[in-house]
Amino acid sequence: MRQIPISSSLITFLDDLEYTEAALRAEPLAAELALIFEEEIAAWSEVFRRQRATRRDVIRADALVAVLDASLDRVTVRFGGQALVEANQERKSAAFRRFFPVAPSEFVRGPLRKQCERTRDVIVRELDKLPGDSPLRAFSEPLLTSAKAALAALVARVKTQGEAATVATEILEWKEGVNRLRTTTHAELIKIATAQGLGRAWPEVFFRSADTARSEGDGDAPPAPVDPEPDPT
Repeated sequence: MRQIPISSSLITFLDDLEYTEAALRAEPLAAELALIFEEEIAAWSEVFRRQRATRRDVIRADALVAVLDASLDRVTVRFGGQALVEANQERKSAAFRRFFPVAPSEFVRGPLRKQCERTRDVIVRELDKLPGDSPLRAFSEPLLTSAKAALAALVARVKTQGEAATVATEILEWKEGVNRLRTTTHAELIKIATAQGLGRAWPEVFFRSADTARSEGDGDAPPAPVDPEPDPT
C-alpha cells in the first residue's frame, strides 16, 4: 500500500477513496471496512467546495487590486505631468518635490500600499493647501478616491488570503487523515489475509496502484511508498 502524496490534488484523493471503497464493497471479507471510506467520500464535496471558494476569492481579490492599482497609476501619472508643467519642468524644484520624491513613473512602480498612503497622507494634503484656482487642485478628489479604493482592496485581499490559508491547513489535515485511514485499513486487511490464508499480496488489490493512476490519465505524482507492515507469519 502506498501513501498519496500530500501535494496531490483533491481529485486524486477522491479517486483513490472511490477505488478503495468500491474494492472493499466487492469483497465480502472486507466489506465492513468500506463504511468509513463512504464517509470520507461524502466529506470530500465540502472540502473541495471550500478550496474552490477560497481560490476563487483570492483570484477575484487579485483582479480587483490590479484594476484599482492601474486606475490610481493613471491619475497619478496625469497629475505628475501637470505638476511638472506647473514647476516649469524642474523635477528637482521644491514645487515638484513636495509631491514626488522621485519621478512619477518610478513612484507608481513602487509598492501599492506605500503609494496609496503617500497619496492620501502627503500628496492630497499638499494639494489641499494650494489656492483654489490652481490647476492641480482638480486632482485632489480623484487621487484620494483612487487611493482609498486601492487601500480597501488591499485590506480585503489580506483578509481573503488569510481565509485561504486557514482552508489550506484544513485541507492538509483532511489529506493526512485520508492517508492514516489507508494505513489502518491496510493493517486490517493484512490481519484478514493472515486469518484466511490469502497471502501477503491480497491487501494490495484494494488500493489504486501508480500504474492504474497513470493509465487513467492522472497527472499527479504516483503515491509514495510507506514502511511495509511486518509479516505476521
